[in-house]
Amino acid sequence: MQHLNWRYLNRALVVAASAGLMVCSTIAMAQREDAYAVLAAAPKINTSVAGVHAFPAPPKGFNALAASNRELLTYGLPQRPDQNVDPKAYHLWEHAMQAIKTHATDVRALPYTSRNMIPAGTGTRANADGSTQWTSSNWSGIANTNHLTKWSNTTSFDEIVSFWNVPVANHPFGNLPCSEGPWWAVTWNGIDGFNNGDVVQGGSSSYWDGGGCKGAISYYGWVEWYPSYSILPIYCGSSLCYVSPGDDFLVITEATAGTAEQFVFVEDITQQWSGTYGLTYKSGPGVVGSSAEYIVERPCCSGSNGYPLGNYVDEFFNYSYAFDGKGTLFYPGSTSVNTAIITMLDDSGTIDISTPFGYGTAGTQGRYSIFMETENCAYSGGCTP
Repeated sequence: MQHLNWRYLNRALVVAASAGLMVCSTIAMAQREDAYAVLAAAPKINTSVAGVHAFPAPPKGFNALAASNRELLTYGLPQRPDQNVDPKAYHLWEHAMQAIKTHATDVRALPYTSRNMIPAGTGTRANADGSTQWTSSNWSGIANTNHLTKWSNTTSFDEIVSFWNVPVANHPFGNLPCSEGPWWAVTWNGIDGFNNGDVVQGGSSSYWDGGGCKGAISYYGWVEWYPSYSILPIYCGSSLCYVSPGDDFLVITEATAGTAEQFVFVEDITQQWSGTYGLTYKSGPGVVGSSAEYIVERPCCSGSNGYPLGNYVDEFFNYSYAFDGKGTLFYPGSTSVNTAIITMLDDSGTIDISTPFGYGTAGTQGRYSIFMETENCAYSGGCTP
């Protein structure tokens, strides 16, 4: 187990022993409670959505690289990784912190949602590497899972970290009627939703509106806690924070027990803006921490189904990992936990339209790369409907 210490909530004290690495859980619990207290007590700004709060920008001259972890937490910024344990994680954190020039402090609500996974097709099957293959009508990607039905301070997933590139918004290739569409793909990481009815998450959106064949295109970052909130695009002042295809995104989704406030950090490193948001409970089952996901999704709803999947062609997560409450480190494709490899099907439930096709080798599955691609009619046209 590695101790990256890149968390809003401090991780366990790890000590070497002859039998391996041991976790001092008493100290870990105290550190997590202290860190959550900092986040909960930090000054926040009301957004345009009731119940959602933004962390204000640090004062002029604030240097994230020199700040203490408590100071970083006060402004909703991720704590620094241990440079001696994981130099790459520290390097990426350093670059992300140096890039921030604009602090986004508002969100607006859309009448659309990213939601929990909807199983589809004929069921599951075992893969040769020990993972399980799933099919879904709305998700494609990887989920690490456990069997929890209520929150556990030690074994619930409570943080997930991801870097990815924003895919191009497009329709399926081929000759398509102008009346079809729009096509939509959202990329996100999140906690819960694979086997329960809530999900807290942050991501990027690539949207192509085919109205009149003009192809109105939009990109934005967003946060959500389903079902308490719909997709909430992130605003820099009165306008959406600028996002462009190919931008490098960093999202850190934090989760804690049940109906407590949840926190999501989103940064477009390329465009040099970031925002951290606290989402207070409004409705739904509350957070369990039973899954950590890395997903491309088609949001809900167009009629009774998800929107037609945008032809993102290829999407890749560049560096990803998750933690549980006692500080255990999980890679997305790790087969040491219940790992679901999820393929998205069209509305007929028979045609693969998005699938993961590469997630690393034994020991570091998915840590450095998760590749996904559009398939069949989502790529070439002719999906149902």
